[in-house]
Amino acid sequence: MILMLFLAFSLSLVSGAEVESTKDHHFDVLILTQHWPYTTCIDWEESGSTHKCREITHANWTVHGLWPTQWGKIAPGFCNNSWKFDHDLLKPIMTDMSLYWPDVEMRDQPDSLWTHEWTKHGTCAAQLPETNSEVAYFSKGCELAQENRITDWLEIAGVVPSNDASYSLEDVWDAVMKGTGGMRPHIDCVKIDGQVFISEIKVCYSKNFSRVNCDGIRSGVGGHMMGKCLRYGRFSYPSSADRFSYLYSADHEGSEPHLLSNSGLIGGIVCTVLALSAVGLAVGYMLYRRSRRRGRGYESL
Repeated sequence: MILMLFLAFSLSLVSGAEVESTKDHHFDVLILTQHWPYTTCIDWEESGSTHKCREITHANWTVHGLWPTQWGKIAPGFCNNSWKFDHDLLKPIMTDMSLYWPDVEMRDQPDSLWTHEWTKHGTCAAQLPETNSEVAYFSKGCELAQENRITDWLEIAGVVPSNDASYSLEDVWDAVMKGTGGMRPHIDCVKIDGQVFISEIKVCYSKNFSRVNCDGIRSGVGGHMMGKCLRYGRFSYPSSADRFSYLYSADHEGSEPHLLSNSGLIGGIVCTVLALSAVGLAVGYMLYRRSRRRGRGYESL
């Protein structure tokens, strides 16, 4: 019996090794994903009562990841689980990492974003000579961030972070299209407790690191524009991580949010004082929603 169990265990190890060795690690395109730090922070803090963010001293669009991707799939990933992330290897480029690829979310694990991005995506990108090591992968991401200055592209088009303004996807799309030289991006929004925020902008590259259209990647496509922002009429481009600065009435999806002005907020506070019972119900509802939400975080990406 012991011999039979040993043989069965040995066969399972061999089978597992064969599956790992035959796993499809090829990819067609690399997706440079940049995120807006205030939206990332709002989403992270809202997903857990103990979640905190690092101080954002200079808000810019920064790298979330550089993702080797097969057309129409969320793959490949985790191409070499034995190739562990090593913080010390990044010391020569730490200035660039802090500027172009900072980790906004505060977690118990140090370097949580960088560890995840290397383990899941960097080990797959290592097939290319330009990204064939940890330092090469992260250096390339920083280099591409310098080529894709989304903050500047939007500002030139009059799309700037604001407490009061809202924007349409077309506003952002046209600005990014000019920046990429006509290569079609993918622009995502996230809805957090009834409020819609722009979250990520993806620019795609071929394996020789020339910009290409993002048309073949998975997710929302509508008309001539692409991305999850298509689900909503308008959205906020937050200028701080204070979610309550962007409160608006939660219309049905696809409609325009009605942002509250400062005077509106004051009026809302007065009304709240006069309607304590309504406030109690609202707070209870928000706590219920928070307890029901899944933590988004980097690990889901």
